[in-house]
Amino acid sequence: MNKYKRSTHFFYIFLFILFTFLLILPLNYQTVLAADTNQADYENALKTVPKGLSWSDGAFSEANFEGNSAQIVQSKNPNSPNTSIIKMTNTTNQVGGIWSNFDKDNYFNVNHNQKVSMWLYFGYAKSITDPNRFFPGDGMAFVLHNDARGINAHSTGIRDGKLTPGDGETLGVWGTDWDPSETNSANIAKTAIQNSVAIEFDTFIDRVSSYDDIKGEGASFDLSYSGSKNYDPHIAFGYPAKPITYIPQYAQDSAGNRRNFFMMYHQNAYGGTPSEFLNLVDSKWHHLTVEWQKPDSGSTIGKLTYHYDDKDPVTSTPLSSEITRSLDINTNTFASADGKLYWGFTGSTGTYTENNLIAFESIPSYVDAQATSTIHNDTENTDISQNSHVNANDKITYNYNLSYIGWTREWSNIKARMDIPSNMTFSSGEITYANGQTETIPSSVFDTSTNKINYTLLQNLNKDNRTATISLHGRAAATANEQLTVPSAHAHFDGDNLITDTDSSSFIIDPRSITLESSSPYIIKVQKDESVDIPAQVKFLGSGSIDFSKLTVYQKINNEAAKPLTGLVNADGSFTLHIDKSLLTSDSTNVTFFVKDENGDLGETNTLTRTIQIGGTVAFGEVSSHVAFKDVNYGTKNKLIPRINDWHVNVVDSRSKGTSWVVQAAATPLVNKTTKKDLDGSLVYRQDPDSHTVDLSHNVNIAQYTKQNDLTETRDITLPWTDQSGILLSLNDNPSAGQYTGVINWTLLDSI
Repeated sequence: MNKYKRSTHFFYIFLFILFTFLLILPLNYQTVLAADTNQADYENALKTVPKGLSWSDGAFSEANFEGNSAQIVQSKNPNSPNTSIIKMTNTTNQVGGIWSNFDKDNYFNVNHNQKVSMWLYFGYAKSITDPNRFFPGDGMAFVLHNDARGINAHSTGIRDGKLTPGDGETLGVWGTDWDPSETNSANIAKTAIQNSVAIEFDTFIDRVSSYDDIKGEGASFDLSYSGSKNYDPHIAFGYPAKPITYIPQYAQDSAGNRRNFFMMYHQNAYGGTPSEFLNLVDSKWHHLTVEWQKPDSGSTIGKLTYHYDDKDPVTSTPLSSEITRSLDINTNTFASADGKLYWGFTGSTGTYTENNLIAFESIPSYVDAQATSTIHNDTENTDISQNSHVNANDKITYNYNLSYIGWTREWSNIKARMDIPSNMTFSSGEITYANGQTETIPSSVFDTSTNKINYTLLQNLNKDNRTATISLHGRAAATANEQLTVPSAHAHFDGDNLITDTDSSSFIIDPRSITLESSSPYIIKVQKDESVDIPAQVKFLGSGSIDFSKLTVYQKINNEAAKPLTGLVNADGSFTLHIDKSLLTSDSTNVTFFVKDENGDLGETNTLTRTIQIGGTVAFGEVSSHVAFKDVNYGTKNKLIPRINDWHVNVVDSRSKGTSWVVQAAATPLVNKTTKKDLDGSLVYRQDPDSHTVDLSHNVNIAQYTKQNDLTETRDITLPWTDQSGILLSLNDNPSAGQYTGVINWTLLDSI
């Protein structure tokens, strides 16, 4: 009997060991699978990161708390050299935090308009239907704060009797909901980062469904989301240190026992619903731009706006899938006497993991600048806007305008990379700076087969040299039979402390069999009693050759009828248009001319216009006749509204070196087209984003310039203007809805 019992006992132990072995093996397999995939995904992130800033001067500091997982690593992408990457998390149960360093003048100032941009990476997740799929978690948060702990700020809670950094659903910034007996929202808020606002990028839905789910681990903040999956990522605003953020809830078991937990109030959220599916975790880099609009004078309400997925990670071109949300924020939230805040990111993981990574493109307190683009038709002397038409073989200039706004550092070592759009060729270029100096782009830069022009600016932009205009000169394609489209061209500007982009307009080339061009300037200066000869050349864009001598030139002086001139064009297409001094009866004479095939099927050329000035003059060139401002929401008040569309106010000066001019502007009241009532607001002028506004109810000096040479110069006074400078629309307390119109009167004075 005893022997039988001992054998039976041994047999049971053997079965238990075998069962345990079989149970553990699949779990180990899943863990290894997740870890291996996470590491492979991490390597993918480093090898595909877009170009970001590099820093080694302590511009950012890892928060000093036990177990901070944040580290700074470097790009492995050969196309993105010298790019610093913040690795926030890369395994389970981690908390990471990194903050701007005040000692290096890196901060966010709510008393000024601010902008910061970066690339975000949230790791890898298999298809939801894949049986081997592992869940990502938990995400990251962009945070502005004035917590007394400074660069050591992070969420905390008591776990196992020890003060512990908040992980999992807290993302390192929200309060810790670890005590099932807690019922007071204020106590949760105290454990968060104080005096703060956050934009969370939550990759894992934290949602309890029963009494048994409440285990003091904090997994209920996303209970308000109604999706059926555990993967409903979302972006939302919130105030980590405000009790209103945490909504008390409870659950009971069948015996009536109660456990408490908290749901989080998500403000202006996007994602987590079928109509707003958001795939943050896809092994791709996602671009984020965060903008702050400072409060108007006398107000404490500013606006925080994010633009997510606003730029392609490979081409840097704009994306139509951009997600934008805004939140009005009272600056008293931050309790900052000087408006300066720490800014940075926190991130966390819990049971699940992901690679949370960041690469910055700009630092708001270092450099604020913007890039815009314009296109000019040199043949016709007109500006080209979206979907404009030009003629085949027209001379075209692309202008890329870089404007430095501030703040504590120069925008230096600016590398320009400008795409060459199809149906355009470029042959020369130069850069003109605000200090009056010009540098020529070497011809070798244009000898490229990569469809890109790469050039590093020789000068830095700063408060003493705020603008640089890169001008690329070329031609529209020669087409005699079909209409061609010149697509939008992307330009990328990568400098120390700032990386930014702009895109040019798309336009259409109309076919012509013959075209006309002239090497003469648009404004021809002559002395009194002097005749003018204008050289010109007709070109045939078809195949074969023609006899140009059969073509007729049509000449128009001022407002007279066009006069045909036969026998003027040589067989090779060249001719000289002679304007006798007897026709120059005033200080300024306009001459218009084109060439026409009277007897064949070649049609006519484009039309050229030249202005002949006696003694040299200064005058307005192109001035935009219809301009507008951004639409505003009903109820908007005490705001400065930026311009939209292209504004142009050109001054053409053919006088000698050392002469000067001033442009003044005055505006009439803006009147409602329907009610005929004045807008509670007015047009104002602001020289730069930090200047006071000046009402345009009377003439105000808005630009002045002294010539640096004897050449004819055309200057657009609007080029240095930004969304927060130049002419703006100022709204007062009680603006009424409607469309308003008014008139801006421009005055040009030929002296300082």
